[in-house]
Amino acid sequence: MNEPTVERKLAAIIVADVVGYSRMMGDDEAGTLAALTRYRREFVDPTILEHRGRIVKTTGDGLLLEFASAVDAARCAIALQQGMAEINAGLPESRRITFRIGVNIGDVIVQDHDLFGDGVNVAARLQAFAEPGGICVSRAANDQIQGKIEASFADAGSHQFKNIARPVEVLALSAEAIAGMPRAAAAAGSPRSSTGETRLWPRRTAIIAVLVVSLCLAGAAAALFLGRNAKKDLSKELDPILSQALPKSTTKARRTLISEYVALGPHRAFALAPKAQSRWWTGDWPTPETAEEKVLERCQLTFDEPCALLAVDEAIIAAGSDGSRASRDMPRIHYSGMFDPAQVPGVRLATSARVDVTGYAAAPGPKAAAIHARGLLILATGASSQRQAEEQALKNCNDDPSRKAVDGPCYLYAADNRVVLTERSTTPISPP
Repeated sequence: MNEPTVERKLAAIIVADVVGYSRMMGDDEAGTLAALTRYRREFVDPTILEHRGRIVKTTGDGLLLEFASAVDAARCAIALQQGMAEINAGLPESRRITFRIGVNIGDVIVQDHDLFGDGVNVAARLQAFAEPGGICVSRAANDQIQGKIEASFADAGSHQFKNIARPVEVLALSAEAIAGMPRAAAAAGSPRSSTGETRLWPRRTAIIAVLVVSLCLAGAAAALFLGRNAKKDLSKELDPILSQALPKSTTKARRTLISEYVALGPHRAFALAPKAQSRWWTGDWPTPETAEEKVLERCQLTFDEPCALLAVDEAIIAAGSDGSRASRDMPRIHYSGMFDPAQVPGVRLATSARVDVTGYAAAPGPKAAAIHARGLLILATGASSQRQAEEQALKNCNDDPSRKAVDGPCYLYAADNRVVLTERSTTPISPP
């Protein structure tokens, strides 16, 4: 009898686990789960995606990740630890979610999109050996990343781990060392020759580089000067417009709105809801066009009416000759077909590209999705009933710390694979 073919491949593996997860769940189960879910959605999963990684599976407080390159895996591990350290900085010790991370490169067995074998087991042992907030890598992984990232892993000796046949040489990067690294330190280092020595630029190239840098600095200074003046002018322009568009607002309230909008990172946009006599703004989008689209979608989702664009970045959108502003009906708000990540309104690319979102259509039911104008998209799959899935999605969405009650409730976005946003239901629509 022929033995079944086993699929194998070489892969870089990350295993990450939350330190003291059981204790945190015992102290505050709902709060811990909500925080971890939020960090996954807003930071961890997008960071993995940015470094070309794949989430193989999750185990509540743990992650198994696959990368095609040890360099990508190491950069991702450093970025995750740096980002979580920043998130934890303003939190009390009892509420900090801290990872231990292990990185290995080796031969793995592939079965039903899952990974098995010593390559995975070694990464898991390295994770358990790492200090909180730190990273441990195997000698094999370290050999691949040397000279390619500016991080110095310290030799932690050779160790015989449980159920691993051979001793594993361990190299470690402490939480303190990671904290001392600049955020760009995980990027590729200086160009190197085949001998490992840093190449020196020819004198002519260096002179050109100095000139280019000087021009860039001059341009940056000019942009900063013009940007500050533009912000001052923008504040002056926005105040009379908002006074007319939002007649019930006080001078203090308008000034607060304007200062908050001006403080947003580029690219940003400001929209008005004419009937509701209210507003919405958003920032930190990749392009002005994206900011414009997202603010109109979020505004319409919140106030249930097409909104009018008031400003994009520093530019004020001119009103018509009669002083009115044209409202724009956004098509994704009316979409009611089968679940499609590209049709979800108001969310960021990192959200629509999440593994659970892209895989939702094929995920086991009963299932449901809930949405909020702050860019939240919360999914519930594999529930005991369709109504329970809808209840869970809505509850998790409304309980999310990033949702602000003043911005309204979450709405049911999908029941099973059917998008039901047009019903604007804040409660389950399936019968008990």
